[in-house]
Amino acid sequence: MSLSFLSECKEKVFNRIDALLPDTNKIASSMRYSALADSKCIRAGLIFASGNLNKEISNSALIDMAASIELMHTYSLIHDDLPSMDNDEMRRGQASSHVKFNEATAILTGDALQALAYENIVSSPEITQSQKIASIKALSNACGHEGMILGQQYDLDAENNDYKDIKKIHELKTGRLIRVAITMPHLGNNNQKNQLEVLDEVGKDLGLAFQIIDDVLEVSSDSGTLGKSNQSDLMNSKLTYVNTFGKQESIDQAHALSNACISKLEDSFNKNEVAELLKLAKFMVERNS
Repeated sequence: MSLSFLSECKEKVFNRIDALLPDTNKIASSMRYSALADSKCIRAGLIFASGNLNKEISNSALIDMAASIELMHTYSLIHDDLPSMDNDEMRRGQASSHVKFNEATAILTGDALQALAYENIVSSPEITQSQKIASIKALSNACGHEGMILGQQYDLDAENNDYKDIKKIHELKTGRLIRVAITMPHLGNNNQKNQLEVLDEVGKDLGLAFQIIDDVLEVSSDSGTLGKSNQSDLMNSKLTYVNTFGKQESIDQAHALSNACISKLEDSFNKNEVAELLKLAKFMVERNS
């Protein structure tokens, strides 16, 4: 994977978030603390890499979409870390939001980041009206009661052995936001229906592969490398791919999903135009953090 590509994506997104969030009050400070913390910005990278296939969308529009995806992702991490959820005290190499501030402020911070993600898309002068409507609908669906939130609930239920479909948990809790990151640059454009179908299939499989590798890294890496606790799943009795299938089988499944996505992208698009997306598909299962 070209790390320079992700670095460029992160710089664009962080500049946009910095502009969106002047440090004017406690909530804004808390939002900035988490949203501008060091991260790989893989979801933003997927927006830009997929956006390369759409000749009708501007770079400014992609920046706004990518910033909104990262704001939404950050909100989900803050709430995921809360004492009532996974009770994790470290995220992205620093104290979690509820540790740095307090639990109530962390909840409000997550709420505010989610709202800002939608506001940023709606307010973007470079995203067309049809793209705005389609993007808000897709993002809401991906993160709502039949998407990421439902995946979170299943994840909590699994701690008590009340839910046992690990694939469904990962597809919803993590995969849905990755899936919409890949498709968003093509929403609201009827000329790209065929492309959208392929990218949606790729997004679904890559989202699952990404989270499988997260499960693997949880048991094979250290907290310093991960930037978060490597004992969280164990302490919370989480249902994971590793404790369901074993470490090597999990790795094999993730790589099989990635390879299938790569083949599908190569068969469906110009290889030069999809080059960064191909690299990301590999990076998502070969990373060490």
